Amino acid sequence: MSDVVIPEVSEDSGGLFEDLFKGDDAEEEKRFGKSLLPYNFCWTWPQGIWSWMFWGLGCLSMGYGLITSLVAFQIDGFPLVIIGLVIMGFASPNPFALMLKKCVPDPSDNWSIDPIPPMNSSQWHLDRPVWNEKFGEWLPDPLSRFEMDGPEISFKKIGKQWAVYYDGQEVECDDCGGSGKVDGQKCEMCAGEELLFDSESEVSAQMKKLLRRRDMLNAQEMIFAEHPRHNRHRRLFNTTPPMITSRLFLHAFAVMFIMGMFLGFPSEEREGAAPFAMALVVFGVLGSIVSQWVNKGVIEAWDTVTSIVKYLDEGHTELVGQVRPATLVPPPIVHVDGCRDGDWTFRGLVAWSWTYRVYKCVKERYYDSQSETWKTRTVCNWEYIRGDSHVDERFMLHDGTGGVFVDLESFEDNMHIGDTIWRREKRGKVGGNPLYTDGDVRRHEWYLRALGFGDPVYVMARIKSMPPDDIPKGVIAENASRIHHTMYAVGEDAVRRTAKLRKGTEFSVLKPKTSFLSRMGALIMLVLAGMVMIAIS
Repeated sequence: MSDVVIPEVSEDSGGLFEDLFKGDDAEEEKRFGKSLLPYNFCWTWPQGIWSWMFWGLGCLSMGYGLITSLVAFQIDGFPLVIIGLVIMGFASPNPFALMLKKCVPDPSDNWSIDPIPPMNSSQWHLDRPVWNEKFGEWLPDPLSRFEMDGPEISFKKIGKQWAVYYDGQEVECDDCGGSGKVDGQKCEMCAGEELLFDSESEVSAQMKKLLRRRDMLNAQEMIFAEHPRHNRHRRLFNTTPPMITSRLFLHAFAVMFIMGMFLGFPSEEREGAAPFAMALVVFGVLGSIVSQWVNKGVIEAWDTVTSIVKYLDEGHTELVGQVRPATLVPPPIVHVDGCRDGDWTFRGLVAWSWTYRVYKCVKERYYDSQSETWKTRTVCNWEYIRGDSHVDERFMLHDGTGGVFVDLESFEDNMHIGDTIWRREKRGKVGGNPLYTDGDVRRHEWYLRALGFGDPVYVMARIKSMPPDDIPKGVIAENASRIHHTMYAVGEDAVRRTAKLRKGTEFSVLKPKTSFLSRMGALIMLVLAGMVMIAIS
């Protein structure tokens, strides 16, 4: 997997959220109040050169239409005003998205908040050993992968004794702190020397003791920085999107211009406007349905409290974490289109899909009605040639406090494994399937989408108990309340919640969040305007 790059936070977001994380909590609350956004109205300007160009085009259209109508005392230019207002509205960004960009610079398929979760598999404690008295040897602990991240515990034999290391530092005596003295007297625990252990069983007991100590930490200190339950995001989730945004303001004015144009016509000319009014009603109704359907996942994510794996219980919930192996058996190696070159070979993917397509041109004859003759033209399109995909049975989702199995196959019908992570236009040099050369092929393209170890993942699922035979023996951190290793996430729907699995964190799902009025207001006004026009036409 490639290294994760933490992007720079853009400073051109209008200064609204420039000091979001400066100062202590009391100063922040005094500066911003309980919400990071105004409740009633928030005006936002375009972000980026293309957005400004789009907004300027709309402004030009509106100004030209308005001035020509005023000069000529006619309404012929009003359609340009309406078009301009619509364009300017779409070019005005969502204030909640701007706020989210400042809080989470890149809410996409990659981790973006430092410190990122451990990306090296050696830090995932997949096979932390435990001493087995029965066999008299160190064996992998099947529960270690379910434990919280850290500490890094290792041991080394020194002569006939053993030393234990905690996060790279040798473990000191709990009584004297490694000084060898307690109230001026020699410490009986370590005899004034380095804390060493005489047997493997003592080493194993000390490791469990250190794990229990780590397990006493608050979950807020263990979850990943990009987890929505992290302390740094508490004020984000207390923020309500503004009721009225600049987009709603501009689009509402566009609807009012339409209504004003209709009322400006003489009564005898309004009868022919009925089909146009009906089209407005249909467009408004269809737009409302599409908007509600597209934002269904956003509403579900916002209304559902994200669970912390350490305190997981049965029921329908959402989880955010890092993809990690479910077993010690590595997933199959992927050779895209059979090519075995190093840059065509991928490991550690739990779900993937690659496609090979070509840009192919064909000549076709068509009848030109203007010249009344048959002509020939070249038409080019992308054509799918072949591809392959695979989904593992399960993987582990880990949020820093613990891990839980996810039944990946149960999400196959509602799973998004992210955008393209790899693309090539020239085939590999080692192995590979034959190129497609039938016809006029102009370009070749291979691309891969995948969900792999280390990637962030968002899951809306039902948490169920695992079959008894599949539950690893033992209890997490020897604490009876840690039972998440006995459960797994299944892609089953619930009331008002649709099971889904998405590459990325919850913030990648929440990007389009807006208020109901801002999202539906202009469409509802359009429907009402059309109904009024039908009634009085």
